Amino acid sequence: MKRVFVRKFAVVALSAGVVVSLAGCANGPSIIDACTPAYSSGSNSALVTASGDLSADPEAEFPTPLISTDVENELLIEGDGDTVGAGDITTLQITIYSGETGEQLISTGHDSSGLRVSVTEGAPHFGDIAQCSTVGSRIITTGTAGDILGTENIEQNQLPLADDDTIVMVSDVESRYAGKADGASKLAPAGFPSVVLAPNGQPGFTFSTSEAPTELMVTALKVGSGETLAEGDAAVMHVSGIEWGADSTFTNSWEDSGVPGTFLIESTETSDTGLPPGLTEALIGQTVGSQVLIVLPADVGFAADALPTGVTSGATLVFVFDILGIQEQ
Repeated sequence: MKRVFVRKFAVVALSAGVVVSLAGCANGPSIIDACTPAYSSGSNSALVTASGDLSADPEAEFPTPLISTDVENELLIEGDGDTVGAGDITTLQITIYSGETGEQLISTGHDSSGLRVSVTEGAPHFGDIAQCSTVGSRIITTGTAGDILGTENIEQNQLPLADDDTIVMVSDVESRYAGKADGASKLAPAGFPSVVLAPNGQPGFTFSTSEAPTELMVTALKVGSGETLAEGDAAVMHVSGIEWGADSTFTNSWEDSGVPGTFLIESTETSDTGLPPGLTEALIGQTVGSQVLIVLPADVGFAADALPTGVTSGATLVFVFDILGIQEQ
């Protein structure tokens, strides 16, 4: 019987599940010519098969012991969804096997919401191994645990692996989101703080010397052409939040985890897992691909007993949300 030692990796700060607080490429049917995969197939990855559909843990088979010193990638099943490009966000189901024995060591569990990761280079190689694949694909990766997972993650998760142990990883690509809002840019009206963007899309704030507004203010800095957010949706969004006039943010998914969270578009007045009423009002009707700047006065903000860490009671808050998608529930 196969044992499962670990259900998820601590390094992945956010899964695709609903977050209850504030504490790319074009579509294509294959690994397209315009996109360069981070890794190539090889003689070891070609030895692995993984049967079963993408709704359950795969049954991987390969000759043992399998020894692979280089990271190799093999596209086993080709999906027909969006192409995952560098800088995108993808949700994966990961299953890892021992190259020596063939035993299953780790699984996210296909009945879970999976792992949401950024498609950037670096261990653990969850995101970059999916680069240029399509949603609905199954990917085989072989190599050493140290190269694929990284020493820090092996130790942090107390995995039964040494750096030079060969592992076989099966990744099922469940979804793809843009890494940042990609709508048409628009100037903010007077009275809003100035927002400047880093190359990766992370916002920075500059405030005037005027007093903080006392009314809810909303403007789209980028206007997307995707689906419209409705009450009850689970929106996948990057968020940065700061007190009016402050020097540093109190919440910042770009830095805190590097991946967007999922937020229930419903007021805390009607749902314990929703957002403050002002944020809910501001986000309903916005479109996927938009970047929304919100000035949130305290009277439509967080309840006194639910203030995020680092927020002063009664303070006016400023948020930038990058709306990247709507998650199926």
